[in-house]
Amino acid sequence: MKYKIALAGNPNSGKTTLFNCLTGSNLYVGNWPGVTVEKKEGNLRDTNKDITLVDLPGIYSLAPYSMDEIVSRNFLLEERPDLIINIIDASNIERNLYLSTQLMELNCPMVGALNMMDVVKKTGVEIDVREMEKIFGYPFIEISAQKETGIDELIKLVEKTLEIKKLKEFPQIFPPEIMTLFNEFDELLQNKYPEILAGYPRLFRVIKLIEKDEEVLLKIHNNSDLLEDIAVVRKKIEVLSKHDVDSAIADYRYRFITAGISQATRKTKENAIQFQEKLDKVLMNRYAALPIFFLFMFVIYYVSITLVGDITIGGIEWFINDVLMVGVAAVLGNLGAADWIIALINDGVIAGVGAVLTFVPQLVVLFIFISILEDSGYMARVAFIMDRIFRHFGLSGKSFIPMVVGLGCSVPGIMATRTLENERERKLTAVLTPFISCGAKMPIYVLMASVFFVQYQTLLVFSLYLVSLTVVFGSGFVLSKTWFKGADSGYLLEIPPLRLPKLRNTATQVWQRTKEFIVRAGTIIFAVSVVLWFLQSFTIGFQMATAPDESILATFGKVIAPVFVPLGFGNWVASVALLTGIAAKEMIISTMSVLSSGQGGSLTQSISQIFTPVSAYSFVIFVLLASPCMAAVATMKKELGNWRDFLFALAYQIGLAYAVSFVVYQVGSRIFV
Repeated sequence: MKYKIALAGNPNSGKTTLFNCLTGSNLYVGNWPGVTVEKKEGNLRDTNKDITLVDLPGIYSLAPYSMDEIVSRNFLLEERPDLIINIIDASNIERNLYLSTQLMELNCPMVGALNMMDVVKKTGVEIDVREMEKIFGYPFIEISAQKETGIDELIKLVEKTLEIKKLKEFPQIFPPEIMTLFNEFDELLQNKYPEILAGYPRLFRVIKLIEKDEEVLLKIHNNSDLLEDIAVVRKKIEVLSKHDVDSAIADYRYRFITAGISQATRKTKENAIQFQEKLDKVLMNRYAALPIFFLFMFVIYYVSITLVGDITIGGIEWFINDVLMVGVAAVLGNLGAADWIIALINDGVIAGVGAVLTFVPQLVVLFIFISILEDSGYMARVAFIMDRIFRHFGLSGKSFIPMVVGLGCSVPGIMATRTLENERERKLTAVLTPFISCGAKMPIYVLMASVFFVQYQTLLVFSLYLVSLTVVFGSGFVLSKTWFKGADSGYLLEIPPLRLPKLRNTATQVWQRTKEFIVRAGTIIFAVSVVLWFLQSFTIGFQMATAPDESILATFGKVIAPVFVPLGFGNWVASVALLTGIAAKEMIISTMSVLSSGQGGSLTQSISQIFTPVSAYSFVIFVLLASPCMAAVATMKKELGNWRDFLFALAYQIGLAYAVSFVVYQVGSRIFV
């Protein structure tokens, strides 16, 4: 028999970490809400049963406000799992149990996994799991997903619970007089509106109709008679509780939770994690938090760009140019290969792909640092601090999360905007996230810095980071007042405990990001490099070009080059490089490398002839701010949901990139003559 189990819980409760423990999968785990934006599936390990485990996006309640919460609720209601593993952050147990009281209304067997018990024990609190089962009506077990303790016991408990055929009744959460109203309304629904939400669990259906849940109201099609009956019940609840309906229902849930927790927990010793609290006072200090964050980012860029670059770039370039290309030419020559085949492989494939792979060590170090900041819980604190600033620019602190994810790649960064509850903020963040530089653009900055700003490589890259933030803030302020007008949302963000990053999580994330970069080099960049070599080797009449500027590529590049003259890089090589960068930003370097090989010079020599220091900085500004690669553009279209906003986003990104680069070059060329 096949079983389907849902893994449900609050954001940042450790669901994805537990999913990896239970299935052996290697999903990336980030220490903030919203990392899981779609449900993931895997087979439960170490069991004889055919069990599929579904990792759902984190939800605070079954009243969804964001797209990922809707994914979770729809799965629980429509696919009806055989069991719910309710993962609970035991260090924030009362708030986490609010969702549990709603899951109990779904008439589905449940197991409670009290996660982060290692943290709870350090605070001097002890939880009686048997008492918890008596109070809440379903079994609990203590685990630590990060330390992988209690996992085998959880699997055994899951198997045991699945074997129980009869659903155990959950306790009554609401007082008798409220339950009487619920039962009366349920009878009314069965007699008068049997077709309304017929497949929903009875108590869940009653409460959601009374709460006038937005998703539920869409399904009843503004039934006026039903709305009048709901209004009558709401009025009775307000009279009995002396509160508005939503507050009353939430209050009854928390009363039940608080009473239960007071019975099931006891203090055994003094809090042993006071050091974390002291550290938080520094990291989240009103005045020191942002300087500390910028210091961290500067150090990260210095180590990954300057220190690692000084060690690795020269050696990799020597191997590619003096060992690999020379060896390939010698071997192919001995085999009798034609000169054009040798040129294709060396000047096209190796030069194009190798130019990108040169920067892999620096990107790996950058990804390691970013992963550590994410998994340690520090980035959630920065997002909280950023909320105060972002509010002035039409965003919330939660908008910071997709932007940090976008440091690795804009695609998951844009997808992470689904975690924003407010549609206006979600769309605005999707438009602004590509302004934060992704990993694919980093090699371009490093290349330009190594040619024109040798002593200031870190400062150049860090300045681009500051430029991107400035553009995000300025654009957020303008667009929130014009194109994306609307009301601001509330802000709810989990502040997880600081913890040492888990080596497997860090290694998994770094490998996934690096693999994506290398795969692009071996596929898209490989293919485009070959095409570029042919286009720069032949004339329009399909004769071998005697000079690079006679080629098909040069002819086309000269047509579009005048557009970029005011920006300082109206050269056909730079223009073609920007055009190929639409496929993948790494292609900009590959294109320049292929074209410089065709001209008989090195990449750095070619760049020094094409650009000046000012035009080089203008060029990287344009690369930073212009629309991202095709994959990110397609993702942005999907998240924006309509052509109107999508076309506006493209026009705005390209137009702003052009305008800022224009100002940089025109002003800079007059100052630095």
